[in-house]
Amino acid sequence: MSGCSGSSSSGAGGDGPILTAYNGASGAFVKNFNPLSPTVRSGVRGMIYEPLFFFNNQAPLDTEPTPLLGQDYSFDKTGKVLSVTLRKGVKWSDGKPFTASDVAFTMNLIRATPSVDVSGNTPKARATDATHVVLTFDRPSFTTGPQVLGQTYIVPEHTWKSVKNPATFVNAQPVGTGPLVMSSFSSQSYLMKKNPRFRGASKLQVGGVRFTSLSGNESATNDVLANKLDWAGIFVPDVRKVLRDHKNVKFTPYGSQQIVLNTCSNPDLGCTGPQTDPVVRKAISAAINREQVNKLAYYGNAAAISPTFAVPGRDDAFIAPDQKGTLPMSAQVPKAEKLLTDDGWAKGSDGIFKKDGKRLSMDVLVTSGYTDYIATLQALTSQLKKAGIEIDVRQVANQENNNAASLGKFQLQINGLFQGPAADPYYVYDKYFSSHTTAKVGKATSPYDNVSRFSDEQVDAALKEAAATDDNAKKAAAYAKIQKRIVDDLPYIPIINNKTFVLYNNQQVTGFPTEDDLYAQPAPNLEPDNGIVLEHLKAK
Repeated sequence: MSGCSGSSSSGAGGDGPILTAYNGASGAFVKNFNPLSPTVRSGVRGMIYEPLFFFNNQAPLDTEPTPLLGQDYSFDKTGKVLSVTLRKGVKWSDGKPFTASDVAFTMNLIRATPSVDVSGNTPKARATDATHVVLTFDRPSFTTGPQVLGQTYIVPEHTWKSVKNPATFVNAQPVGTGPLVMSSFSSQSYLMKKNPRFRGASKLQVGGVRFTSLSGNESATNDVLANKLDWAGIFVPDVRKVLRDHKNVKFTPYGSQQIVLNTCSNPDLGCTGPQTDPVVRKAISAAINREQVNKLAYYGNAAAISPTFAVPGRDDAFIAPDQKGTLPMSAQVPKAEKLLTDDGWAKGSDGIFKKDGKRLSMDVLVTSGYTDYIATLQALTSQLKKAGIEIDVRQVANQENNNAASLGKFQLQINGLFQGPAADPYYVYDKYFSSHTTAKVGKATSPYDNVSRFSDEQVDAALKEAAATDDNAKKAAAYAKIQKRIVDDLPYIPIINNKTFVLYNNQQVTGFPTEDDLYAQPAPNLEPDNGIVLEHLKAK
């Protein structure tokens, strides 16, 4: 990153200020502008490519979505047929008209390419005319609707029809319908500028966004305070104190980031190590002093977490009666030790449990510079040692961390489970616990999906039950089955329920989401919310 963002607007050609954004990336950027790829560069989705609708998962479940490329939609009674009316007059950034054929092409392309089918239930699509498309699912799919409509990024048929492998295509010259187009790229930053053919270009007051690579949260915080960075989805320790003397810099806490230890949990899919034993995972959970983690890493801003991974308060109606409540905030060391001794583990002379000659020791990966995660692991290292469990923390570049998650080449990894397109636990269950979002160790899958390699036929069946109904009582019954299985297995070890922070500098623009007006998730790497935020920003 070079220069101060306050002077960057001069390079926007009169289109408005260029914002500098940070998405948590460290190390070198690799060119990938493919919106169907799990490792696509931040901002490509939402800012260059768009879905049909925007579903605000910060709003109540019954909130109507915002039309983007779509205008209206409706399911039939079976939940298998979804009819969509599209917005008229939309153009691709190369000037070609956007039509229903592009939507049908995209859906059918994803359906034919399982490695990019995030929902695992992409429908067959047929354009009936230029502005109408019919989507037909293989099974009732009420809950898949928001995923398909709100998280499928439409690509142009005229530039993609010759692509041989949509999973590995880097899409060096992206053509989209969104507010920005790609301008320049380097290993340390890339710039997207205003799309003059965007339907809202005349009202868009931002000239572009430059994403930059930094060493971590501390570096990003310093740049925001120095007016070198405008927009950063980062954690800041004691954020109110840090920002007290900086009137231009604000922060917005939002959502539910359920902090967990990812585990490569499933030996049937190739996972190895002591963390493949559910008893070990439960012992780790019991040994965690969550109150201390909250104090040391989250400055008291986090909350207790449910082992069901439904959000307490928001999802109470969807939590089974026998799963109500949250995990203890204090450590339960005797419980952890009993779990292990009953499972055949015995403490060695160094205080660490051993079994079959092997110590209960595991590596934990964390992205270098992620200060809250690192502080959490520092606390966990001493907490688990008291229970005879050893963890060895390894700080690595973000790309290396993602590659390890994608391939299953890790034992433990700290990360967050994030909510889906609507206020419904279905999306967490489908994304992180469904068999269709994982793969055998060594086969690449999305580093943001089911990296635990969890796979359970009962959970898969219950997900189908939930997707087949728009009756909340029936969904709750299906979720109860899921909750029993995942609480028993614990493939993700729950730590704490944290709110996500975003920092923004109002020196050049105003209008970012606030706690009182969460019209979208405010972070620059969350999509398609990032494109919605761009349209709300007002230049000073």
